[in-house]
Amino acid sequence: MPIGRKPINRDFIMPLNTAALGLPICNLLEEIRARLQEERNLVLEAPTGAGKTTVVPLALLDETWLTNRKIIMLQPRRLAAKNAALRMATLLGESPGQTVGYRMRLDSKTSSATRIEVVTEGILLRMLQDDPSLSDVGLIIFDEFHERSLDGDLGLSLALNARDTFSRSPTLRIMLMSATLGTAALEAFLECKAVKSEGRLFPVEERYGQNSKPRERIVDRVTRSINKALAGHPDSSLLVFLPGQGEIRRTMEQLDPPPGVELRPLYGDLSLGEQQAAIAPCREGRRKVVLATNIAETSLTIDGVDVVIDSGLERKPRFDPQTAMSRLTTVKISQASSVQRKGRAGRLRPGTCYRLWSEAQQEQLAAQDEPEIQSADLSSLALQLFAFGVYDPGELAWLTAPPAGAYQQAIDLLLGLAALEKTDAGLRLTPHGNAMAEISAHPRLAHMLLLGDAVGARETAAHLAAVLSDRDPLSRDSADMRTRLEYLSGEVACPGALRAWEKRTLQLARQLSQQLPKATRPNAGKPSYEQLPGLLLASAYPDRIARQRHSGGYQLANGRSCRFASPNALDKSKWLAVAEVGGVAGRTGDVIRSAAPLDPALFDTLLKPQLSEATIVDWDNKSGRFLAERRTSVGALSLRKVQLDSVSDEARTQRLIELTREANMANLSWSAPCEELRNKVRLMARLESDWPSLESEDLVPTLEDWLAPYLLAVKKLSDLKKLDLYTALESLLSWEQQRRLRAELPERFEVPSGSKVAIDYREDPPILPVKLQEMFGCRDTPSIAGGRIALVVHLLSPAGRPLQVTQDLPSFWNNSYDAVKKEMRGRYPKHPWPDDPLSATPTRFTKHRKQS
Repeated sequence: MPIGRKPINRDFIMPLNTAALGLPICNLLEEIRARLQEERNLVLEAPTGAGKTTVVPLALLDETWLTNRKIIMLQPRRLAAKNAALRMATLLGESPGQTVGYRMRLDSKTSSATRIEVVTEGILLRMLQDDPSLSDVGLIIFDEFHERSLDGDLGLSLALNARDTFSRSPTLRIMLMSATLGTAALEAFLECKAVKSEGRLFPVEERYGQNSKPRERIVDRVTRSINKALAGHPDSSLLVFLPGQGEIRRTMEQLDPPPGVELRPLYGDLSLGEQQAAIAPCREGRRKVVLATNIAETSLTIDGVDVVIDSGLERKPRFDPQTAMSRLTTVKISQASSVQRKGRAGRLRPGTCYRLWSEAQQEQLAAQDEPEIQSADLSSLALQLFAFGVYDPGELAWLTAPPAGAYQQAIDLLLGLAALEKTDAGLRLTPHGNAMAEISAHPRLAHMLLLGDAVGARETAAHLAAVLSDRDPLSRDSADMRTRLEYLSGEVACPGALRAWEKRTLQLARQLSQQLPKATRPNAGKPSYEQLPGLLLASAYPDRIARQRHSGGYQLANGRSCRFASPNALDKSKWLAVAEVGGVAGRTGDVIRSAAPLDPALFDTLLKPQLSEATIVDWDNKSGRFLAERRTSVGALSLRKVQLDSVSDEARTQRLIELTREANMANLSWSAPCEELRNKVRLMARLESDWPSLESEDLVPTLEDWLAPYLLAVKKLSDLKKLDLYTALESLLSWEQQRRLRAELPERFEVPSGSKVAIDYREDPPILPVKLQEMFGCRDTPSIAGGRIALVVHLLSPAGRPLQVTQDLPSFWNNSYDAVKKEMRGRYPKHPWPDDPLSATPTRFTKHRKQS
């Protein structure tokens, strides 16, 4: 047993939990132990108040398969993590940091004696980086897994991979816990049967509202409901769920609570101390209204609360693939979340839940929360995977796989940040990318931190990264990022209202700075003091470099337009490095939340890697020739244009390819032989699998491969119509395929009369138009391709008009010929109409010419 660790007496825990606490989860502990003794995975579904978060880890500490290794329990939120650790330590009569500890950003309490660590989800990823085998961990518990956070899903996949990669005995156990899991998919994924607890939730009365009035603000509805609930429940404290910090602030401004009622905000950006104050008991004779985001949904008991008011809304980040930016979007909660929120009212006594929507709308809510991986920025996930040596997400088992489009955008960003490079073995991390992966920040910010260190501005870069890692309380008042830096550096005294933010941000900045390599001499040049903020932001957000438009506002390097919400001192800057933009998804314009001036002289020095150069060729109608210019750009923003004296064959060919692609090949000469060739190849491809496709959707993407060699002689757009397109298309076939095409799909078919009739390949199946008399004696339907394709025979009158269309010639002779003969014999008496066409002599002549 490691020094400093002591065994936990199971007999001590069981009586304590069962007798003193009476928690329902205790009835399942023996089943949980038995299942984990035999199986590697377990899914535990236990309602709010069952005691799973605090009792289960303690009850498993003395299991033989644990062999004195740690239990790691993941909590999605810092406040829940700290309170879970505190509660477990209290049950053991200890302080956090002894048997039970916790680790999270900016705060940790552990020691060599710690055997249960409650951690936020990003900490597990850091642990996996430090020790990919998790050799010191015997059990990982993913608590509140129903939230399906990105880090939670990634952590689960990596933990499963670590277990499969590093075999050991006893094996690593994995447990998923929540009150509302939707267990069927999890049971199938983990190949185990769920354990379910009935829980201990006091009855909660549900009171539904009506449909909201048009354009009614959610803050107004909530305020009205709070006032009504305070009057109707004079002894109760209230927990109110709002979508975000802005709604909480506006609700507090509108409320005028009666004496003895305290207003307490509760959201993620508050310090842990402020969050703790919101859930702590009120003083004697007082009650409170806690205005919270979904941070209060799970794993928290708020003293005195037995009334919940639920707005039914939450704010979630949504990655917009069109702009490569994440936006906070207000969405309806799921039914699972509504159950979690309702449960907050029944933790301590019977309660009431006011839902500000109708009962019919409740049925229309999604059953479970959408996994964050389906709508998130995946650049951090992609960087972590490469750091773990996973070069394709398909190498891991995923409960929900990363969407291919969003993952590719993440790869493109990492390439742009020089974190990845193309090698003979595929994409791999660069040394710079490896350094980025060691920093617990978004890849953009990790890149910025490393650049800041390289130019001798480690502290400024750390301050900026810390500000951008958290919600920015100054974004409502000032868009200039230099203001934040002045507060954090001490150049300007920080306002009292921002002191908690200042302290938290400086603490995070120190942590980020400590993750950088040991201080070295600058090796990338030295920007001026004035250039530094813009340089650092532009390195992190090269797609948000912005240039002022003559008509007002700015254009971003990603092509979007943006402007300040109100007149701003930064409006005088021609160039900006924008850190944060806001707005509504789908709108063409965005609002600049924070930015810094950008000195364009940096494009010739430290920002030169962000530039791209390209030769742009286009057709000039006035001069009747192709013109070329050399264009230097940063994203969609053109910096310099230089007219070229001549256009190279390569550049002209590339432009012709682009024009042809834009026209979907309509600018080419599609003659009848070309269309016939396409139809012939289509017929053969249906019979055999190794024939190329000549369909437009397959030809357009590969124009460079098959059309480019024939474009060298094209000097004018009009010359495209003279192009030998048939030869270009035929070149896609091998010599053997060309030979077989001529043999099996001939141009003409010899009919019984001896005539060689042209086959019409414009239709499918192909058509053989032939006079009826020329087919006398033909007992079988004509066919091509070795009998595999029956021709559609158009039997024509002597005047060339269709008498019958058939793909079954024997049936025509037996069933339809007599009727045709009777009708046509009088109309065309000079042509033969024998009673027995199968024994008659085929002819293309009249009876007179035939006799002569």
